[in-house]
Amino acid sequence: MNARLLLLALTGWLTAGDCRADTDTGSAHNLIVKKDLSGDWYLASRNLLTTVNGFDDLFFGYVDLNLGYDLGGGWAVEAGYRHAWLDIGEEWREEYRPSAILSYRTMLGDWSFANRHRLEFRTFEDDLAPERFRYRNETRLVAPWEFTSLNAKPFLEEEFFYEFTDDGFNFNWLTTGLRWPVCDGVVAKLGYRWQASRFGGGDWNHRHQLVTGLLFFF
Repeated sequence: MNARLLLLALTGWLTAGDCRADTDTGSAHNLIVKKDLSGDWYLASRNLLTTVNGFDDLFFGYVDLNLGYDLGGGWAVEAGYRHAWLDIGEEWREEYRPSAILSYRTMLGDWSFANRHRLEFRTFEDDLAPERFRYRNETRLVAPWEFTSLNAKPFLEEEFFYEFTDDGFNFNWLTTGLRWPVCDGVVAKLGYRWQASRFGGGDWNHRHQLVTGLLFFF
């Protein structure tokens, strides 16, 4: 019961948002693929398309590929590369992100718990911005309760971004929703994200996003 009350409280705080700063709406659509290789090796690909100003203005996307190794005990490491596109004005610009990941998964009673540390080195097409180096940390909780004939389970995700180069703590994503098995090796998710961001030490801005996802494991 206490865990349920905590999840409800966090969800209420998330959906309340902060209307004192600039706000926007949009969507984030995720495609994640994980392919087991021989031994403890695997390939992982995380891909994204994002809209702003509602749902029609596509402004950001990326594709990536990572080689991972299962260390045992719930721990895994990955090294990979992410290629991103950003719509600035009327022109798309590219961004290049080599990265390293350390992740951990376990069960906390009946709850599924995961935490991911990610280091990204970022460079930009045509020297659009200075090279940047940042840290991202994502925590995910999946509840044990199931709803509807889909056997959908509530989830809660928290991810913060720390920019070592200049901006410090400048992004925070808080996401809640439902995830369910579509068939063997395929999981879908649908949720809501409160995205907070700031640049150059300015005020925090907020975006409310519809989040969708398909995850393939084979």
